[in-house]
Amino acid sequence: MTIKSSDEAELLARLQSQFGDMNVNVFLNGCPNNDTTEDDDSESSAEEPTPEELQAWQEAQFARGKLRLQTKEILDDAATARRRRLRSEKVEDKDWERVPAAPELDGTSIFFPSNADGMDLAVGVHPLLQKLVNFDPEVLGTQWRCLYSSSGGDGVSFRNLIDKIRAYSGSTMLLFGGVPSASRCLGDTNNSEQVSLGFFTFDTWTESEDMFGSDDECFLFALDYESNDVKVFPSRLRGNAAKKGTKKYMYCNPSSGAARSGKTDGSCHGVGFGGTPSRPRLHITESLEECRALSYDALFEDGDLMLGKGSESLNYFDVNEIEVWAVGGDFDEQLAAQAKQKEIELATLEHARQVDKRQLLEHIENGFAW
Repeated sequence: MTIKSSDEAELLARLQSQFGDMNVNVFLNGCPNNDTTEDDDSESSAEEPTPEELQAWQEAQFARGKLRLQTKEILDDAATARRRRLRSEKVEDKDWERVPAAPELDGTSIFFPSNADGMDLAVGVHPLLQKLVNFDPEVLGTQWRCLYSSSGGDGVSFRNLIDKIRAYSGSTMLLFGGVPSASRCLGDTNNSEQVSLGFFTFDTWTESEDMFGSDDECFLFALDYESNDVKVFPSRLRGNAAKKGTKKYMYCNPSSGAARSGKTDGSCHGVGFGGTPSRPRLHITESLEECRALSYDALFEDGDLMLGKGSESLNYFDVNEIEVWAVGGDFDEQLAAQAKQKEIELATLEHARQVDKRQLLEHIENGFAW
């Protein structure tokens, strides 16, 4: 290339410095900048591709690019969001191979201690936790973030539990530890056998006097430390595409909840899983005492959640340990959405209080003329 001015020479030098060993003249002149003179009449030895070959090459490049985009989407997609997206696209679980995966807990768990017998030191996962994860490794074999821990500073408090789970829209794993209720025991009143059970769901926690949560992939479970096993009680509709989403599995009805309407239809206060509002399969009371775990209901598969330890207490137990874990990623986004929803609920409640106060003052001014 012929340099016509110092400005062009400076530009060429700057470009050359940016591209390193690459010869910028190739792009500026369309040919290498060397002293060899090539015969313009010489023909290339490479044959021109046929239209069919060109089309095949283009299709291969398109398929390769599509695969890269799909791979990036899968890697960037949080486990919970991916599962929800697949369900919305009506992709069945049987189309996916489930392989064991190691979960990543962001803290310690009293239910899955790190010094347990039989623990795989190479993986660093409690054997019971790994067996629980294997029931749904695509979601459970991912990241876990602790939302509530009674032993980690949150205390054994029903009010704190509700505050941590209410309006959280991500998937959650709830674990309850306790002992058979002494007040209900028919025999030995010193029964101190520990029971550990829980519930997993994809659904958002809301306060309601009615059952909610229609995700059929939720399940109840019990941890058996003696046999080092996990008993899982899935929904009876799990995998039933024809009846997917037709049942409600969850219940959250605090006595002081914002959703109270004043009706008295026999519904229990507290948190329930399965069964009915008046008789949940697993019922966690507001006092956390005399909770109950039944062996059967119409929503989950039959089985003893207390693993035989509740026979003397009529399956009543007192809770002494609670943990709630968010599972599947997108934690910051879900927590921000939860905080926003709570702000809206608080503003709505405050507005209702102001309206009630204004109406009361009007009645007083009018001499209580109702």
